[in-house]
Amino acid sequence: MTQRQELLDFPGAEALQAAGRVEPPAPQAVAQALAAVQAAAHQDSPQPPVVASPGRRRLAHGRRILATAVAAAAIAAGVVAYNATEADQPVGHPKHQAQAVSAATFLDHTADVAYARPASSARYWKVRSKASHTGAKPSPAIDCYYARSMDAVYIVTGGRTHKKPGTFGWRLGPKELHSWNDLDRLPTDPAQLLTVMNSSKEYAGQSAFLQAGALLGESPAGPKLRAGLYRALARLHGVKLVGTVKDSAGRTGTELVFSGVVSTDRMVIDPKTSALLETSSVSTKGSDRGKTTRVTYLSVGPTDKIG
Repeated sequence: MTQRQELLDFPGAEALQAAGRVEPPAPQAVAQALAAVQAAAHQDSPQPPVVASPGRRRLAHGRRILATAVAAAAIAAGVVAYNATEADQPVGHPKHQAQAVSAATFLDHTADVAYARPASSARYWKVRSKASHTGAKPSPAIDCYYARSMDAVYIVTGGRTHKKPGTFGWRLGPKELHSWNDLDRLPTDPAQLLTVMNSSKEYAGQSAFLQAGALLGESPAGPKLRAGLYRALARLHGVKLVGTVKDSAGRTGTELVFSGVVSTDRMVIDPKTSALLETSSVSTKGSDRGKTTRVTYLSVGPTDKIG
C-alpha cells in the first residue's frame, strides 16, 4: 500500500474517490543584459579564413558568441525562456536562440530561487494534491497536514477532518525520514545528496530523480535542502530539459524528463517560485506498460492551523 493509499484509508474515502503573465524585468536588469550582448558583439572580430567560405564561418562564430551572451544575460535578469536543448541543431536553426539553456543551467537557477525562500517555523505543513492514474476515475483533491513530529497526518475533505495516526515520512536512499528534524539533518551538498539518492545499483539515477521529486513536492524541506536537491538534479546524468508546458491544472511551468529502467518520469517546475507543480510517470515495461501515474501539487506550504 502506498503512502497516499494509507492516507485515504478512512470512512468515506471510497465515496470520495468515486465522486501566465510574467512581470517585466527591472530596468537595471535589462541594462545589464544589453551590456552583455553588446560586449559579445564587440568580441566578434573577423578571424583568418581556415576553411572554405570564411564569411559564413565568421557569421556562425558571431552567432555562437551572441547566443551565449544572450542566454547568460537573460539568466542574470531572470527573464530567460527555458526550452529544450538539442546539441545537434545547427547555428541559425529557428529554435537555436530560444534553446540556449541547458537542464543544468535551469536547475542551478531554480536552486538559487529556492535558497532565497524563507524558512518555516509553522506548526504544520499543508499539501493539497490530486492524483490520477490511467484507466481510473480522477480523484478529487485532498488536503494533508503534517505535524512536525510526523506521528499523524490530518486529512481534510468535504469539510471534515480525519486524523490518520501512524508513522509517515519520506525516503532518501536508505534513510527513512520521519520528522522535520530528520530533514534538517540531511546534507545539503549536491554531491553528497546524489551519493545517498543513487544508492540503488539497478535504479541509480531514476531513484534519485523520483526521490528528489517526492521531497521537493511534498516535504517541508528547508531552503538549503531544496536548493541542494535542485543542484543535485543539475548534476544527475540523464536529466533533460523539455521546455515550457502547462500542467494538468493549467499552470505554466518548465518540464524536465528522465528516462529510467522501468518508466519515463517527468517534473514540472515553476521557475519563478521554485515550486514543484507536478510529477508524472509512464511505465515502459511489464503489464503496466503505457500507464501513467500523475500527482499534481495544487498548493504546498506552511500553516499554523488545520482547515
